[in-house]
Amino acid sequence: MNMFKNKKWKLLLISIPIIILIIFLVYVNDYYRAMPEAISFMSSDDNVEFIQNSPWIEYTSKNKEVTKGLILYPGGKVEAQAYAPLAKTIAESGFRTVIVPMPFKLAVFSPNKAEEVISSYSQIDEWYIGGHSLGGAMASQFTYNNPDIIQGLILLASYPPNSSDMSSSKIRVLSIAGTEDGLADKDKIEASKKLLPKSTYFVWVEGGNHSQMGWYGFQDGDNTAAITREKQQEIITNSIVQFMIND
Repeated sequence: MNMFKNKKWKLLLISIPIIILIIFLVYVNDYYRAMPEAISFMSSDDNVEFIQNSPWIEYTSKNKEVTKGLILYPGGKVEAQAYAPLAKTIAESGFRTVIVPMPFKLAVFSPNKAEEVISSYSQIDEWYIGGHSLGGAMASQFTYNNPDIIQGLILLASYPPNSSDMSSSKIRVLSIAGTEDGLADKDKIEASKKLLPKSTYFVWVEGGNHSQMGWYGFQDGDNTAAITREKQQEIITNSIVQFMIND
């Protein structure tokens, strides 16, 4: 009888890690794919060069001197390509923009990925970092830990974790959120103000939601937007470009 019980316990101990692994794999493979409209932006044109054979998704302005760069962390379980239209459009204004794909599409697994980008481009004088949702939280953490190498932080429907209190920091911060966001709603954004510098500039996109911060369809738990994705992206892009220019 004892031998039977021992075998049963051994089988159980072997089965538990396998079950956990299966649950994890199912979870991380259930993610939001980039829309076809986003994939179409992964190319060069007269004004912007799409960098081929890069470990990241990146663009740089062709016709202007590029001294500023923007690193973007994708939202949790969102395909990095979903932010290609935003990155390419920002690059048109004279910047290098780099979207960093994350392990399992979760920035929490590699919040310091920006270090690799920064060390690869010594010609960039000023680096900004931003992210959507979970990506913004991890970008905040990176900024908090590396205030000397980041010029500004850009939050897209996002806010810092409690462990990254930048209220006394001199870092420049731009926070962009939609009034119809069902995930990073107004109450959460307002509550996060205590973690940010008093100089933080807040942009409320009237009618904007969480999902339209990128191009990946509609996210569970979000509210329906009252404006088009194109209009929301236009407001986001213009706000980021002005923030980076007027430093």
